[in-house]
Amino acid sequence: MRENLEQILRELPQLDEECIAEYIDEAVEILKNEKAFIERDNSLITFIGDIHGDFETTKAIIDQFLGGGILVFLGDYIDREPMEWGALYTITYLVILKTLYPRDIILLKGNHECNYIIPCYPYEFKWEIIQRFGSPELHEKFVELFSHLPVVFKGNNIIAAHGGILKNGSIDTLRKLDKNDASALVDLVWSDPALSPVDRGIGEKFNENDLKTFLRNTESTLFIRGHDYHLLGISIYGDRCLTIFSSQRYMNMGNGGILVAQSKGKISSIDELLVKDYSSGKWVDYRVRRMR
Repeated sequence: MRENLEQILRELPQLDEECIAEYIDEAVEILKNEKAFIERDNSLITFIGDIHGDFETTKAIIDQFLGGGILVFLGDYIDREPMEWGALYTITYLVILKTLYPRDIILLKGNHECNYIIPCYPYEFKWEIIQRFGSPELHEKFVELFSHLPVVFKGNNIIAAHGGILKNGSIDTLRKLDKNDASALVDLVWSDPALSPVDRGIGEKFNENDLKTFLRNTESTLFIRGHDYHLLGISIYGDRCLTIFSSQRYMNMGNGGILVAQSKGKISSIDELLVKDYSSGKWVDYRVRRMR
């Protein structure tokens, strides 16, 4: 596995449009067989928050955690990259990994991947591709890929999505979910907790009672999300909702950190969740801040 990753990383900066498009086509065929709502328990699940083109951190995450259970990425792979071509390299790397390890890599939609349905400002990814290749054609291939990404993951009693919840949603509701249902996507990739200070002008905020109902209806203990760096590293609503980000650009926001969260089997409380931080350049244990 390690040799494969090293070869991919060596070749990635030299990949042309045609080669990247072929990887996208292969990944799309895999994603077509994944439902909008993925249910899968495992002895180890690692949740990764917003990356936003942070290719260096993405490499560190893959290097540390690939091969140990399931990796669930919560979306927002593109835009706001801290390095040139960061978004293109990041999403291409993850697409290639999806073709190689289709069961181990789960790529959920974020609001930036839903720009084709619900406009997201600023949206820079198309311009990055035009700058790199001189045409927007490859961007259209990525949009096709984004349209096939799943939206919600449940495993080990944890339910995860990029932003928010489906109020009064249930397991049955999620099992019938369409990947491109605009109304559902507003809730799942755009919404925030009611106590968040951010006002996006889109999405309906959810309160503690909304979350409790959703968790009960989906037979879940905890909701893990990204999307709002104000709540980075903070557990809210009676330790039932945790927000994580995995990008160096936001490492000083909220409670700070470049975070991933792990569950080793089914959990009954957030105390059984292991959170790791990479902000020092090494993976260390992280203490979540609890907001009652």
